[in-house]
This record gives sequence, C-alpha cells and structure tokens, in this order.
Amino acid sequence: MSQSETAASSLAKRIPPIALALLVILPLSALGTRFGLWPYTVGILLIAISMAGSLLIQIVNALWLMRKPPLATKRCLRRASLYALPPLAIVATVLQNSTSGIVLHDVTTDTQNPPQFSALLEQRGTDSNPTIYSAEKANKQQELYPQLGSLKNSFSQQENFDQALKIATAMGWEIAASDAQSGIIEAVDTTFWFGFKDDIVIRCKALKIDLRSVSRVGESDLGANAKRIQSFLDNFKKASKH
Repeated sequence: MSQSETAASSLAKRIPPIALALLVILPLSALGTRFGLWPYTVGILLIAISMAGSLLIQIVNALWLMRKPPLATKRCLRRASLYALPPLAIVATVLQNSTSGIVLHDVTTDTQNPPQFSALLEQRGTDSNPTIYSAEKANKQQELYPQLGSLKNSFSQQENFDQALKIATAMGWEIAASDAQSGIIEAVDTTFWFGFKDDIVIRCKALKIDLRSVSRVGESDLGANAKRIQSFLDNFKKASKH
C-alpha cells in the first residue's frame, strides 16, 4: 500500500467520530434548551452546526468515494455517511415544511376578529412575540392556510365550551384559564424536544368556535400553529359525531 493510501485511510478514520459527534449534538441541542441549560438561540445554532457539518461530510465522502479508495477507507467513509444522515433528514423536513419562506407565527380561524389573549399575557412577558394581529398577518395566513376557518355547528355556547375544554385537555394542552360565561379558554402547548411554549385561545359561542395559536418565540413556526389548530378542529368534529 502506498504512503498516500495509508495517509488517506488514516484521515478517513477521523471522519466517523466527527460525524457521530454532530449526530449527538442534535438531541443535546434540543434537550439543553428544554431544560434551561442555554437559550433557544444557542440550541438553534447547535442544530445548524450539526446540519452544516453533516452536509459537508456527505459531500467530502461522496467525492472521496468517487476516487475508489481502499476498502478500509471506504468502510470509514460509509460509516460516517450513515451517522450524517439524520441531520440531513431534518434539513429535508424543515425545507419541506418551510411554507415557501413566508414567515408566520400567529394563526387563527378568524382573521377579521381573532380571539384575544388575557390571562396568558403576563406569562408571555415582554420578550415574547407580540399578540397584535395585523393585516399583514391576515394576508400571509390567507396565502398559507386558506382552508382554516371558524368551526360552525348547531351547539349552544355552553355545549361548545364543554366540548372544547375536553378536547384541549385530551390534546395535552395546559389549561391556563377557562370561563364558561365568556366562552373563553386559554391554554399552553409545550413542544416535545425544545420545550417551546405556544399559546392558544379558544372562543366559544353559540353555533361557532374560533381558535388562535401563537408562538412565544421565533419568527416562523414551520406550520406548527396551523397544524395544531387543524388537529383541534378535526378532533372536535370527530368527538361531535359520537
């Protein structure tokens, strides 16, 4: 074996540990944020490093394998490529759900008169995203989620309120406030990995229910708020049939 081949194999042996470290960063970045070890901006930065590093490894490995290196080198490169796959899969998922680059973190079923937060305003604090629903937000939502709208039915306000409270609780939301007289329910949904808190307000009236879901941090929610609202609407309709 030539000296260049030996050097190449030696260098290839260093790539799998790097790829494995980048893979380990993925859950650590999220869990560290969830348990308050660092701010969410650091967690996002760590994920970006993991993704960028994994992509670089895949490119280097592909170019190296095209040169038909020795078998031992091939095995190292292939193992590194395997470690680098999960971060890239997350990249693909993010790009697929990026909603054409349009930024939105505040979604409602009533863009003309969205439900308003009250009890949760103090919890959100001054560092959270504003809860003012602007015309710009309404226009963006109409472009992204034209299917979202008020849930209309034949129930009384009390019936809608009782059912909505059951659905919200069943979905694992933390109920922050509920008032049957006004028909308002405020709740918090905490994401699994990062522990991000998104706030929800449900407005129950006779014959109609409206929701609003707002992320506390981040400019784009990658469709999470719309999916949350749609899941609630689907669950409510399904429960109403029984």
